[in-house]
Amino acid sequence: MLSRSLFRATTFFSHGSCSRRVFSTRNPGPNHDLLQMLSQNLERENTCPNRNGYKVRAFARAIEAIGTLEEPVRDVAQVKKLKGVGVGIRNRIDAFLSGKDYDPEAVIKPSEGVSKSKARGSSDPEAKRKNMIARSLQSVSAIGPRTAKVLVDAGCTSIGDLKKPKFFDMLSPSQQIGARYHGHLERPVERSQAELLAKFISENISCKFDVELVGSYRRGAQSFLGVDIMLTHPSHVHVPTPPSKNGSVAQGISRTPFHMSSRKLREVQDSLLLRDVVFPLESRGLIAETLSPGSKKWQGVIRLPERTVDGTWEERSQRIEHIREQQGLYIRLDLNLAPVKSKGAALLALTGDKEFNIDIRTKAARLGLFLDEFGLWRWTSDPSLPADAEEGYWTFVEGESEDAVLRELGMNYVEPIKRNFAYLSNSDSDTSTVKKGGRPRKKVV
Repeated sequence: MLSRSLFRATTFFSHGSCSRRVFSTRNPGPNHDLLQMLSQNLERENTCPNRNGYKVRAFARAIEAIGTLEEPVRDVAQVKKLKGVGVGIRNRIDAFLSGKDYDPEAVIKPSEGVSKSKARGSSDPEAKRKNMIARSLQSVSAIGPRTAKVLVDAGCTSIGDLKKPKFFDMLSPSQQIGARYHGHLERPVERSQAELLAKFISENISCKFDVELVGSYRRGAQSFLGVDIMLTHPSHVHVPTPPSKNGSVAQGISRTPFHMSSRKLREVQDSLLLRDVVFPLESRGLIAETLSPGSKKWQGVIRLPERTVDGTWEERSQRIEHIREQQGLYIRLDLNLAPVKSKGAALLALTGDKEFNIDIRTKAARLGLFLDEFGLWRWTSDPSLPADAEEGYWTFVEGESEDAVLRELGMNYVEPIKRNFAYLSNSDSDTSTVKKGGRPRKKVV
């Protein structure tokens, strides 16, 4: 299967007196390039602001099906009878095998406000041209249908036009970054590049930080559109409780890990993440742009560090100069700071995939529990509280290890490479459904 050919056990490397985990890869299978293309499409759809869950599941099913093949796919006819490979996926595979660019015109959804019948029956070449331009603009990070339409109406005809002052000034700061680095952010990141980045970060911040690659990398993908890293530090121990019982369970099922809805500037600037991680990496010539700063999550664009011929890192002054001249390879990076006591819950949340997280959080809700990136919680009723207060409080159940969290949900441990829709669809009841009779243990923070 695909998952078995992609993942390898954790190894260690040292910097100073600290040991940290990194990962290595195995040899690719017979359909490595094809699976890589599908994985990139899945990753792109999964991180799209207008994410289509149906498309994500379709890509996941196709990857699982093709990953079982022991012979290379040389013709689209070979996958027609595979369960889970639909017409849209076959069209992409056919274009890929033919060495052509995939044309989504026949299968993509019409633009907002235009009915399918009108879109299909429209013979207006100008309207069709504008729709195609708008769709291409939406491939730029942070640009949605509304902004794309405004740009097209203003005369923008291509992604290249976005760098012209007239259109560039119409973009928000995050959209400007997306336009400036579009070619880089669309390029897949290889596992070896992610490992190189993690090593550089590890060697340029305090050795007390534990640096771990998560996201698509930890799920075994050979390439992905960005790098996700989880950090822990022995001094970062505060575990925030869920805000309230009312609404938090339902709202928390699909929320983004470590997303902060409100941030105080002083709190962010004084946070451990910015003070001891982001600022040092910025001064070392790694960070090119900041998309979203936060006390627990930072998102931005970095320049992939390079080594000299003797194996040492290039000089700091060179890295800074290369960023100024926009030379080198640029990658989207997410840094997430997790409390030590929440490491297991944070690993679950940050490894994903999204469908797997929704599944286990739904299981928790069915047990009367709440699962987020900080831990597994149970609501404890307390009628002795004042009438104007909520009648109860959150009790911390588990969060230090993935295995312990899943066990509290009545599940066996699920390897990161299996955390996807295909596994959820095909897994047996003893690993995919909650076992009856399980009662979470109480543990107060």
